[in-house]
This record gives sequence, structure tokens and C-alpha cells, in this order.
Amino acid sequence: MNIQAQQQTAPELRTSYRVIEGPNIDTYQDKVVHAYGDSPDDWRKAIGDCLWFQFGVYDDPRSPQPISLDESGIRYFERQLKLAGFDEPDHPPVKRILDIGCGWGSVLMYLAERFPECRRLDGVNVSRRQLDHCAQVHAERGLSDRIHLYQCNAQDIDLLPDTDQLYDLVIMRGVISHFPNDLYENVMDKLWQRVQPGGSVIISDNLYNIDLEKYASDTPDTVDRLACKHRKTPEYFSSVLEQSGFIIQDMRALPSNADATRWLLDIRTNIEMHFPAGVTGALEELRVMCESLAVAIVKNKFSIYSAILKRH
Repeated sequence: MNIQAQQQTAPELRTSYRVIEGPNIDTYQDKVVHAYGDSPDDWRKAIGDCLWFQFGVYDDPRSPQPISLDESGIRYFERQLKLAGFDEPDHPPVKRILDIGCGWGSVLMYLAERFPECRRLDGVNVSRRQLDHCAQVHAERGLSDRIHLYQCNAQDIDLLPDTDQLYDLVIMRGVISHFPNDLYENVMDKLWQRVQPGGSVIISDNLYNIDLEKYASDTPDTVDRLACKHRKTPEYFSSVLEQSGFIIQDMRALPSNADATRWLLDIRTNIEMHFPAGVTGALEELRVMCESLAVAIVKNKFSIYSAILKRH
């Protein structure tokens, strides 16, 4: 095991995250890292200023019109927190949080504000580009004493420090799509060991409502776009959760297919508007995915699923 500090210097700020490397190599990791290697500024143009990147809901009456990608993303996450019981005044205390695949840090910042009593929030990610952004933004907002970042493959979450301090809340949104099946099964087994009895896990991910052997994208699959080739069905997805020991408290298609389609098409429109000369790399992969997945949703081959887990 190798644990070291990675320092990143920003103007008038010193930010850092720790590197954790286990003994086993995930051969798919480099593909995931590449998928998020573009500039956060370019990603903002595509998915919104706040960099929420796991679909959105558009029917919340609190949302000002027209509803932005940022607003829809926040409302979706809030809907999941409500399903998990965190709107109830007597919800269990939240003393430690883990965000697996923390992206650009938007969820961690939201949770730090939502649960001011939580003094320890951990975020893991394999992308240095995203972690550099997370560390700088968290430092600018005075959150570095509460939010701890790790460059760490999800399969190594058992190596995160303070194993005697279990997590009350774990977030996994938009990351299981990047996991080969064996890694997914391994991660969920290890995660069960790190969650407090009575603790919650909130998941959102893309699942296929069709026999995978019969699925064919309307866009030729010549490219593993955004490292999402390891498709999963709701049946397989839920069976792994249960075999790991978790209780599925709630699982449903959320956002609705209509909202998911709108979110995808909003992103495609943003890319085409902000990059009239065209894009390459991950953002072009995203643009094509938005088109193909929107068609798959209309044909009911594909949906976004929310799952709320409990450890008893």
C-alpha cells in the first residue's frame, strides 16, 4: 500500500489531497481518468456552472423558470436525500460522509452546507484533474478542514483512514457505470464494512431495461464513450447490492424518462452553442452520448435509477 500527499499550489492558497494505492491494479482506471481530463471551464459550458453531472429533475415548484442544468441537478439530489429520510427532523446524526467518485466537488460542498454538524466529509476520485479543482474550490470556501480528498480507486476504499469511524452517509452518483462488474461487486462488499449500522447509501446510475445481449445503440458503438461500456441491468445491479448485505429501501426510475431526456438534450444544446466549431475528446463523446441515450430512453431501453440503501 502506498499513501502519499499530492500538493497543488494555487494563488494565495495551498491545497492538497492524499494518494492511496492498493496492491491490485484496475486496468480500466486510465480510461476513466481520460474521460474527465478536459478543463473544468469547458465542462462548465457543457453541464452548468456548478458542475452537477448526474441528471436532473424539472418539476420542483421551488425552481425558478427556466430551469437550468444546475438547478435541476440540485433538485434531483435533494429528492434523493428526501427519499433517504434526511428531510425528517429525527433523521440519524450525520458525523461522517463519503462521496465515491466525487467529481468536481459539487456534492461535497452541498453536503457540507446541508449538514453543518458533520465535521468529516471524504471524497475519492481517480481523476487528478477533478481533484485539483475540488481542492482549490474547497480551500477558497474554507472547507479544507472538513473535506478530505483522496486520489483513490473505489476498490481501495477499505484503505481509507480511520476505519473505526464508520460512515453515516455514502454517495455514489454516476460512478457505477464506470465499474467493470467484478470491481462493482468488490466495491460494494468493501463498502458494507465501512458503513455505520443504520447508515444510508444514495446511488444514482444509468441502467438498461433490456437484455444486454440484444441491446444495440442507435449510434454505432465504435468508441467506449466516457468510459461507460460496462452496462448493467436493474436486476444485476440490485442483486449485487443485496448480496453485499445492504437493504434496498427504495429503488425507482428517477428522474423520469422525460426529465432525463430533457437533461441530455440541454447538454447537447450547450455543447453545440458554446463550441460552434465543434469539440473533440470527452466533450464530443458526451455530445454523441446525449443523442444516443435520449433515443434509448424514448424507446424505454435505458433509464436513470435512484437507489437508497440501508445497512442494518
